[in-house]
Amino acid sequence: MVIKEINILGVTYTVEEVDTVNKTSPRRGEINYLTNEIKIDKNMPISLKEQVLMHEILHAVFDLIGLDKLSEDEKKVQSIATALHHVFSYNAPIFSS
Repeated sequence: MVIKEINILGVTYTVEEVDTVNKTSPRRGEINYLTNEIKIDKNMPISLKEQVLMHEILHAVFDLIGLDKLSEDEKKVQSIATALHHVFSYNAPIFSS
């Protein structure tokens, strides 16, 4: 992934690819709302990194718009992230400017 920063509803998050996202709880990605950081496991294929980034973006969006309960529901967040990643990946020209 080339992206180092992303603006999510006016909040800038740094995006970092790391060897280990979380030493105590294995995961592919993680968002820190206090430091505005998103960490992504760098040992994955690019399409999976993109999907994980979408997952973390959704956590940020739901948090910022006050949908805390939805943000805490990992299954729903993952389902929506998978669907949006697919739509944006297969229809990229529509969304590029």
